[in-house]
Amino acid sequence: MGPGWGSVEVVKKPFASLLVVASLAAILPAQRQNPFQPPAAKLHYAPDRVADLQHVRIDIDVDYPNRTIVGKTTNTFIALRTGADSVTLHAGESLEITGVKVNGSPADFARVERELRIKTGKLTRGKPVSIDVGYKSQNSRGQSFGAGGGWHWIQPRQGVEDPVRVGFWTQGETAYNSEWAPTWDYPNDFATSETRTTVDATWDVVGNGVLKSATPNAGGKRKTFVWEMTQPHATYLISLVGGPFDIQKDRWQDIDLWYVVPKGQGKYISSSFGDTKDMLTFFSSRLGVKYPWPKYAQNAMFDFGGGMENVSSTTLGEGALTEERDGFLNMSGLNAHELAHQWFGDLVSCKHWGDIWLNESFATFMQALYFEHARGKDDYDHEVEGMMRGYFAESRRYKRPLSTKLYANPEVVFDSHAYPKGGSVLHTLRRLLGDEPFFAGLNLYLTQHRHTPVESFQLRRALTESSGINLERFWEQWIDKPGHPVLDYTWSYEGGKLKVAVKQTQDTSDGTPLYDLPMKLMVVRDGLSRSPFELFPIPITQAEESFEFDLPSRPLFVLLDPFHDFLREIPNHHWTPEQAMLALRVAPNAADREAAMNHLVRSPTHDGLRVVTESLREDFGLHPALRNVGPLVNLNREDLRGFWTEQLKHPNFDRRAEAVRALGRLPATAATTLELRSLVTSEAPIRVVTNALSALAAWDKEGNKEVFQRALNIEDRRGLIRRAAERALRE
Repeated sequence: MGPGWGSVEVVKKPFASLLVVASLAAILPAQRQNPFQPPAAKLHYAPDRVADLQHVRIDIDVDYPNRTIVGKTTNTFIALRTGADSVTLHAGESLEITGVKVNGSPADFARVERELRIKTGKLTRGKPVSIDVGYKSQNSRGQSFGAGGGWHWIQPRQGVEDPVRVGFWTQGETAYNSEWAPTWDYPNDFATSETRTTVDATWDVVGNGVLKSATPNAGGKRKTFVWEMTQPHATYLISLVGGPFDIQKDRWQDIDLWYVVPKGQGKYISSSFGDTKDMLTFFSSRLGVKYPWPKYAQNAMFDFGGGMENVSSTTLGEGALTEERDGFLNMSGLNAHELAHQWFGDLVSCKHWGDIWLNESFATFMQALYFEHARGKDDYDHEVEGMMRGYFAESRRYKRPLSTKLYANPEVVFDSHAYPKGGSVLHTLRRLLGDEPFFAGLNLYLTQHRHTPVESFQLRRALTESSGINLERFWEQWIDKPGHPVLDYTWSYEGGKLKVAVKQTQDTSDGTPLYDLPMKLMVVRDGLSRSPFELFPIPITQAEESFEFDLPSRPLFVLLDPFHDFLREIPNHHWTPEQAMLALRVAPNAADREAAMNHLVRSPTHDGLRVVTESLREDFGLHPALRNVGPLVNLNREDLRGFWTEQLKHPNFDRRAEAVRALGRLPATAATTLELRSLVTSEAPIRVVTNALSALAAWDKEGNKEVFQRALNIEDRRGLIRRAAERALRE
């Protein structure tokens, strides 16, 4: 300890190793125990506080060659209780605490696991108290989200000297910022923040809020970056990234935009982040709440996986960067998700981790909503269907309430319930309430609670107030209980009456309820277009129910919940081939049309394949409704050669690449070989080129050798074309 600091008592427990085990358990594909039921689970509550955190200042000196940080945090509080004589902070056990001061005077402290219990003397409610903590750390091994966060040193690849692959980043969620900066590390308290980071003078540092200064130190070899965030936020959202970067700056309205990528990768900024301004405009307009922070930085970092919505400064994986030949703005889904968090997760943050759906479900839903705006209704349909299917897969292993305090550890709540199930439930709420009341409720929720931690009931109250609909019953079924509706339906027509029988078949023994489902039934009596259909109400509330409707003629086609208004599972529509052909033509939801197409392909007939190829020809947009043509590719039908040759001109890169794959599964012809050879260029979509190389190698390795050698020199960001050419030459 340095002079002038208080004494320390250390109490060691194996917290870190337990957290690693818990983190691994959270991301394993299968778990032996349900992490939301005893004995694995226990009740978790937001911890008590004796003081309200007001401001966090972090001064940190970064010694990259020695992988060492030396720092001091100053946490300023307002006392909540008169008579309390200690304040608890959180500090990772890898940190060496060099001393503590309270209001400038040395103070005693004790370490108990992650807690730093500091003697403050008697506190007086409403009076400020300032706590300085000095510390240092060496060889921190913080990882991306889900693997244990903290401070991460970017390392060169083994045996490869790379002056660019250096630097660091931090990862705070759930409770990992205290691994590199002692503070209150739980989301039930908000504070403003400031970071002062000293690094090599050739580096840049990006933090939260506004860059106040970047000042070279004496001698010019070091530089100190000061970032300041004057709006309150949860401490897990504090972030620093540092290293040699390419930085492109822009403006959206009065907001500074920073696009930050590793040095030398600036050429990918436009194709990776080109729709950021449109996202900002759309989210701000749709929510009626303007982007709430003074800047937005998107920082693509080596070694980082996925994305993390640090306040005003999102961290992203460098591997997610994309180029134009990858497809249409392929990073948009990740970018929209993380940007949406700046409202849902940052402007308001869940008060306890069991309500993480208030962060993650909204970001998932808002990403789908942006795709509806930018790419059309069919893309939204597919996004919602993808959410449902992602959750259904997890529900085979376990089911839990969206909002819960019963869980094994904070890491496990970041599952397919918090993300896709919750996103599907928000879609269900949107359709139940209607757009105007739903988005008015979200505006009220964000406006009433901005810069504060929130709980689920506060969202319910805002939506109830905006819509006039009492949502307690909805909350009880969809938020506070596990599971989802599983439906089976059949229909018949006799004596001028359409009879429909509906069953809720979900297992209710685990607490899953029978749902109230004010559904619609679509009835088609003319299969020539999508317009001539009728809708009938189907208010489902029981395990088994029957409905009758007067109709003058037998329907051609009947479809329950045709717009996918609800999170629900319908394992079997019981379609005949004729009904599947009708569904492909007239179903209003793209997911049903694609399901009908695959139904026809599984048992192919001449008429069925004719309808499929006609539908695919009509589906000629940049964002097609019929995405998955893989089953059709795998039929290996010679009579489809002409169709696949036409699809080589499709504007969607994935459809085009699948057409190449389909042709490659057929016997070679001179015309097709010439066509595929012409696709091996530096301008063609990357998957089109790699699929063409694979096909040409399978057909005639020696005859196409010149094409493979030429392809060795076609560059792409991930080296996929070169590797495909090497395989072709090797095989």
